[in-house]
Amino acid sequence: MTSQNIKVFHNIVESVSQAPYLVLLCPESATEWCSQFAQEGYNVLQIPYPASLDAQSLKNIQHEIAQHSKKGFGLITFGLLEKDVDTLSAFCKSSAQLRVAIHYCPLVETAGLLGTSKELQTAKIKYMFHLAAAQETLHASLLPAFEETVEFPVVDVHTYPLVPVSPPFPLLSRAPVSVVPGQSLTAINAHILSATNVAYSKSLALLRREIGPHFNLEKIWGEHIRYEFEERNALKTIQTMVQVPYVNHIPTMTGGVGKDDLTRFYKHHFTSESVTPPDTEMITVSRTIGSDRIIDEMIFKATHTCEIDYLLPGIKPTGKAFEIALVGVIAFRGDKLCFEHIYWDQASLLVQLGLIPEKGLPVAGKESAQKVLDPFGMASNTLMERWKESEGLSVE
Repeated sequence: MTSQNIKVFHNIVESVSQAPYLVLLCPESATEWCSQFAQEGYNVLQIPYPASLDAQSLKNIQHEIAQHSKKGFGLITFGLLEKDVDTLSAFCKSSAQLRVAIHYCPLVETAGLLGTSKELQTAKIKYMFHLAAAQETLHASLLPAFEETVEFPVVDVHTYPLVPVSPPFPLLSRAPVSVVPGQSLTAINAHILSATNVAYSKSLALLRREIGPHFNLEKIWGEHIRYEFEERNALKTIQTMVQVPYVNHIPTMTGGVGKDDLTRFYKHHFTSESVTPPDTEMITVSRTIGSDRIIDEMIFKATHTCEIDYLLPGIKPTGKAFEIALVGVIAFRGDKLCFEHIYWDQASLLVQLGLIPEKGLPVAGKESAQKVLDPFGMASNTLMERWKESEGLSVE
């Protein structure tokens, strides 16, 4: 690299042989976000910002990328200042390889970053803006740039409530790669955490679509499941995951954070036949695949013939059969799993095993799972006694 103030973070995903480039304009203190994208399969060039931004540095970067890659590249800025709009716009217009420009909370009042309407129509760049809800003036100035007749808009704008305009909200959170076991995020405002997570997935979806790299998430997930439930091999299962993964079974808070705890959990409390009923059956109801996650909706059926540590910790076998609806949120970083959030109806499970009374409580037994499979064939509102009171009343 010809400029000493530009830092390089090389792609670390081994399956990506020709990594696309990303240019990040962010503070030196935010290098964790550069590492984050390097683990997604990108070569990242960081320009410390707002310490310095000049046309020569941008030209050096353009030359560097052209020397090493024939692919398109992306640009991400955090808190771009009005004084730098012209310099960056000139860079965007002169970069034949630039395909994506993502801006977090730019401190500008108008859409000067976009150029004229004619330039937008002919440019190959897709723009995305992540704004604090208070940036109404900027948001309004971007609206005319939307093109509703194309499959993907040239300009995509997302706003987030109750986050500050400055500093940009991701800089007040933590990049997932920087969080270590035992480190709490409760000190970070929930709205900032939410905005950071949602905006990251939206940005990654745009980058994947326009410049890659592309991963077969369903294949990776299938391999992970095979090691879990067919081979029952904890070590192989954990090898499909990032260096610091976690699994959280939400109702019982079972799982693990970090490879050591998670390997222990898989080996002794999840994949082991001693904690898995032999008639266990998982039926997939639906599957949604995004840029960085899979959502599986399932029915989990089994007979409670052993102590199921992760599902019913501390509960001795009752010998009763159960069916529950279950949802898994499986997230990926590059070509590895990074976390699983697993949700199910614990009240329905406890009712079916006779551990809590069904009568007098707003809970259902296996009917709640059956209604997922047969939503039209099973009646709604059977637990709602007041439902009969509205019969015959006007709905207008």
